[in-house]
Amino acid sequence: MFTYEHKAMSTLFALMIVGEEERLAASAAHKIFERIDRLENLLSRFLDVSEVALISHLKPGETFRVDPEMMELLLISTKICQATQGVFDVTVGTVMDKLRQVNHRWKGLTQSELDAAFATCGMNRLIIDTENYLVAVAPDRNGANTPLELDFGAIGKGYALDLACDMLLGEWEFTNFLMHGGTSSVLARGSMGDGQKGWPVGVGGDWKVRTGLDSVRLEDAAISGSGFDVNGLHIVDVRKGMAASRHAGAWSCAPTAAVADALSTSFLAMTWREIKATCDQLPRCGALLARDQPLWMDKVISPVKAYHFLERQ
Repeated sequence: MFTYEHKAMSTLFALMIVGEEERLAASAAHKIFERIDRLENLLSRFLDVSEVALISHLKPGETFRVDPEMMELLLISTKICQATQGVFDVTVGTVMDKLRQVNHRWKGLTQSELDAAFATCGMNRLIIDTENYLVAVAPDRNGANTPLELDFGAIGKGYALDLACDMLLGEWEFTNFLMHGGTSSVLARGSMGDGQKGWPVGVGGDWKVRTGLDSVRLEDAAISGSGFDVNGLHIVDVRKGMAASRHAGAWSCAPTAAVADALSTSFLAMTWREIKATCDQLPRCGALLARDQPLWMDKVISPVKAYHFLERQ
């Protein structure tokens, strides 16, 4: 097994490849990390020449031709937005900027500031021409021509893992590998070669004892987790114009890391019924939730709820 690491997208990516030729594995890792860097340059909200920044400068009637990877990511985001009944939304950039200014302290913003920021959101503001790879922007919910600020923080790392997976399977013909982006999202194919199926992956973080899932065997699937331990109330519920904090923590499984990444974030704002409906719409997707309850309550009611979590690999 050969292991490689690379810093990008404000996290540390790690790639583990099972193979016979170290030089080939190293070449594959080098090319993959180059592509992730290129993707970061497309998606970064802090580079004036990124495609995200250029889209935010669009005026009514203007169009912008995007990279194929940006188009694919927009289409995936649109699909997940529909499956989650509008919970997943990558047009929250203005809201995220406001929150960063007050260190994600929602009470640091006035209601009028929040209302103005949320008025700029909405996936329906994106006008996408898939045939010509063109993007245009519609007015906001108040009819104003405000900038549309995209933020792919809830799906970008997962999408990077999927690109790496395609390269390893297609260009390099590796069939046994695992890759994670900052440990919150992980994708695995084949096995690690220990005589068992899949790869052992820890699930639950600080909740792992209470979830009873110290580790699982992940095979040809992806897992992602979201919560508030590191960044506080940093996830947005666009539907209600408030922080997404219905659950203490959420994990999702899916065939691809982009979908898993987006779902784990979305689940934090969704009811249990909505989560089950979303998993039923998307093939091989499942959910694991942690209840926000004191430890002593675990003897009365389980601190976790699961729905098709890793049942349909």
